[in-house]
Amino acid sequence: MPGSVNLEAALAQASDLLRCAGASANEVGNGMPGATRDLVMSIGHVVELAKAYVDKSLDGLTTN
Repeated sequence: MPGSVNLEAALAQASDLLRCAGASANEVGNGMPGATRDLVMSIGHVVELAKAYVDKSLDGLTTN
């Protein structure tokens, strides 16, 4: 990551990356059976939770 990226831009980029990771996990997980599906879908949920934290942090920056 370039050193010139500010915090707001970094959080926005992290949010985009987490959105893509969550979408990928959900897409892959939907095509899998049983426990493997559960594992991949749980990864998707963790990614969505991390994205929510990043988005909340980003909201805090843009409102201050």
